[in-house]
Amino acid sequence: MNKKAKKILPLIVFISLFLITQNWWRIDLALNTIDVESLDKDDVVMYSTGWCPYCNKARLFFRQANILYTEYNVEKSASAYEEYSRISGLGVPVIVIGDQIIQGFDKSAIKQALTVLADQHNNDA
Repeated sequence: MNKKAKKILPLIVFISLFLITQNWWRIDLALNTIDVESLDKDDVVMYSTGWCPYCNKARLFFRQANILYTEYNVEKSASAYEEYSRISGLGVPVIVIGDQIIQGFDKSAIKQALTVLADQHNNDA
């Protein structure tokens, strides 16, 4: 290995580790897929706003995992805000999966709720 390559190797390793840690959830999602075949968009509801960064992360997560969902913007819809208030929304996003209410973007709670709901749907079929 030449001197120039030896100097740049630590930078390449650092950048690689940084990218892996920042995208670990995507890697985990690819390795541990979620069974969403039995679910439809009414099974997953997200109450959100347009400016919320965690809402954006939830949207990206749902898109990457091929999860259909229904989204309501609590700032643009009075009926959405009423429902959000009824379920005791404490910020955004609030994600409802079956009868589970998840306050905020919590990947592990979402995955667990999806697994439980998919199992319920599969047992009912």
